[in-house]
Amino acid sequence: MNRWVLVSMVLLVALSGCRNRYATVSEDLLPLAKELSPDRLFSEVLVRHDKDTSAQMKAMAYVSLGGNTARSRVQIRWARDRALQISILPLMGVEICRMVLTPDTVYLIDRYHKQYVKESVDEWQGQSSMDISFGSIQSLFLARPFLPGGKTLPDDVLLFDVAAVGEGYRYTYSPGQPACDYHFEIDNRACLGAVLWNTPSSSRSLVCRYAGYHMVEESVSPTQMTFALSGFFSEPVSFFFEKMEFDWNTPQNISMAVSLQYKRTDLQTWIETILR
Repeated sequence: MNRWVLVSMVLLVALSGCRNRYATVSEDLLPLAKELSPDRLFSEVLVRHDKDTSAQMKAMAYVSLGGNTARSRVQIRWARDRALQISILPLMGVEICRMVLTPDTVYLIDRYHKQYVKESVDEWQGQSSMDISFGSIQSLFLARPFLPGGKTLPDDVLLFDVAAVGEGYRYTYSPGQPACDYHFEIDNRACLGAVLWNTPSSSRSLVCRYAGYHMVEESVSPTQMTFALSGFFSEPVSFFFEKMEFDWNTPQNISMAVSLQYKRTDLQTWIETILR
């Protein structure tokens, strides 16, 4: 199983508790821009967050699996190319679980059960036909397209086949592997609307959608994100974030510190403990 798939499972378990329905999707708040060429839209999306080095995002998160939906407040701290910290805050802003992702290590601190996990990605067994890397997850957090395998997306629209769709364009990665379908859509406001990554050979797919873009302090960000995974578990799983609030380029305290009283365990044992 791919290491990032296990990360998704951890989030699902950590959020289990209070159940609710999805909130109604709000309308986009960013006005439509003048019509731009596909090349210009592509370039605008790529450079939007190039100078941003850190961010904090607060939101309400919903996880759906097997017809059940769990929810919690979450806080995400991000430091470019270094780390992404996800804190689960189900009640009164009290953190019960923290996960820190780095390019080579996964940390999980469970305050409720007083245990923690620290694993090098090299220790995780198994490989998925979808190589979802830290770079890919970072790009999705920034609402920025990426190339399969986590490579940096070149500023060259010639790598993509472009077709008009709705109020924007669809960009399909033409040099991609024959067994991989990867494309994304950008609307005429230069906002990423959707990303689809499908591997027919393994029946696995990743679909991401963004909505409710608005501008705060000259920075354009979505207020809603949806990530749907199919073929990784016995049933499809989806993550929905709403009421997202970003604070850009402020100092972020990303910590992997663990109390000496906490017991170290492995990820599989931790999941089994939570599910008892």
